[in-house]
Amino acid sequence: MIAIPSMRRRRAPTLQARRRFVGYAGFVTRAIAMVIDLLIIFGVWIIGGIALDFFWRTSGINDILRWMLEAFGWLAMERTPARDLLFSFFSLQFFSFLYFTVFLRLGGATIGKYLLGLRVLRADGTPLRTGRAALRALAYALSSLPVYLGFLNILVDDRRRGWHDLLAGTVVVYHWRDYPEPVVVQGSMEP
Repeated sequence: MIAIPSMRRRRAPTLQARRRFVGYAGFVTRAIAMVIDLLIIFGVWIIGGIALDFFWRTSGINDILRWMLEAFGWLAMERTPARDLLFSFFSLQFFSFLYFTVFLRLGGATIGKYLLGLRVLRADGTPLRTGRAALRALAYALSSLPVYLGFLNILVDDRRRGWHDLLAGTVVVYHWRDYPEPVVVQGSMEP
């Protein structure tokens, strides 16, 4: 008799199997990840600002805006240092919001967190959706306002959550896809 392999479908991995992390991420690791992310944000923002300023000066947009200001006074505003500074501030805030929201939604980690083996999950261990990722990005402001007290909460919380994590219902965990089991590591070190 010929054995026919089973045609039953494989079961989807359980929630416990999908939740593979080593532990909650600590303050220092998260701070290093944040510094990496801020360096990336500032680097892209500065390069983008230089490119935008170059385009602004060489494309003739200034002349078009000046003509609109003369012709339709209320439709265009003249560039001033104060307006440029305000535009820079809000563009940096908007870019930071997009950076954190997009990366947390798509991969569960920003570049800095990814490099350090961290991942942001919902408190129940499932991946973030767009709304929760955006809420977490906005909540960074809450953690920053009173002298960064919201970030210091990571030191005293049992699950190492800052105010932005508490507000968004998230946790930051150490997460490696191919985390070696201690037995495998010990066995590979023996001669």
